[in-house]
Amino acid sequence: MSRRDDPAAGYLQIDETGRITVLGAGLRDSLREYAGYYTHLPSDRSLLHFQRATQVPTFDEFRDPIVLQGDIAGMGSTIEVINFVNSSKLSGNLVFVVGDVRKCLYFKNGEVRGASSNQIEDRLGEIMYRFGALTRVQLDQSLEEARRIRRPLGNYLLDRGVINQADLYVYVRRQVEETFYSILMFKAGDFYLTAFDVDALPSPLSLNAQSMLMEGLRRLDELAYFKQKIPGPQSRIARADAPQSAPAPDAKEQVLLSLLEQPMTVDDLTRTSRLGDFESMKLLFHLVQNGHVQVLEARDFASEGLDTDHVTTEMSNMVDTFNSVFQRIYEAISRHGRQDALEQGLETFLQFYGFVELFHDVTFDEQGRLDKTRLLQNLQQNQMDNRVSFLSQALNELLFFEMFAAREWLEREEQQDLQKIINQLFIEIG
Repeated sequence: MSRRDDPAAGYLQIDETGRITVLGAGLRDSLREYAGYYTHLPSDRSLLHFQRATQVPTFDEFRDPIVLQGDIAGMGSTIEVINFVNSSKLSGNLVFVVGDVRKCLYFKNGEVRGASSNQIEDRLGEIMYRFGALTRVQLDQSLEEARRIRRPLGNYLLDRGVINQADLYVYVRRQVEETFYSILMFKAGDFYLTAFDVDALPSPLSLNAQSMLMEGLRRLDELAYFKQKIPGPQSRIARADAPQSAPAPDAKEQVLLSLLEQPMTVDDLTRTSRLGDFESMKLLFHLVQNGHVQVLEARDFASEGLDTDHVTTEMSNMVDTFNSVFQRIYEAISRHGRQDALEQGLETFLQFYGFVELFHDVTFDEQGRLDKTRLLQNLQQNQMDNRVSFLSQALNELLFFEMFAAREWLEREEQQDLQKIINQLFIEIG
């Protein structure tokens, strides 16, 4: 028997997920001299070919030594992964990778010291926008000026007196907490704990991971319950005449009611109230349950002459989700004085794609969003078996067309930011 056929030397196992494991101390010892990074070359089922990489990948899990790695679903969930790092009092950068999404939690002795993400919604500015500290215009202007002078956004806002040090701490902490809670939503993917020097973080915090896990689990349970009455952030809500027997709203609920002078989306109310996503949903749920607030989505279908058997909440939410991206494209090109570009793009789009009936008399409003009511009315009149699939295809085609057209006016960084938003969109709608 030759040395290479000797089982005592060990084996390389490749499982069904593509993960490679070295089995056998002898083989691990012989592979030490080849330590480094490799790319895979064309292979066949009996012989694998790898070539040493010419450069080290930039991602944290490749740049720093890996202490622990695995499959999220294999561990059960991200909750089990975080709990293991916390209970074992480990230190380093815990990276979660789901497709193109990468989110990191920095630990020291099992406690959370910080977080980072490649998703736009997790950036400090977006957190401040969601909690009502900045308007979209203020945020976009601040980001543009901060980039111009090469100053971090938080420091730029401090320099201009927009916020103070206490404000900055609050929003940096919220940024870490919101990133942490969003990671708990991951169902599959990979995780890596790398030997990162956490003390090198520019603004380290110290947050109790066990407390955050408990809070995160509570949020997951309650959000699932809330969504039975309030489907999502784009649901439109309005004040209602509560029965005399209804409990009186408490102080925070009164704040929300005072802001509901006119119907608005949950998302808009959240930013106006500055209470954050979860707290706003919790208060609204109680207000809806007690009859002080009503969700307008189902009622609006009927009032607009739409057949609720044919136009579902899924379709409505899909339009809202795409509209959120169209609005961001509009905001980006407006900074270059091309507010008319979306409307012109829609006209050109209809000349080349087969969705003329769906988009008949549909226009963009002053915020760059499609007229949802008209779009859904057109969809209702379309005789087909799968309206959801047809609507999704049409909106996809229009989105990619608009992004292609917008490249003429947008800077490269603006294009990249919008592309990340689109990537997140497809994750949300599956």
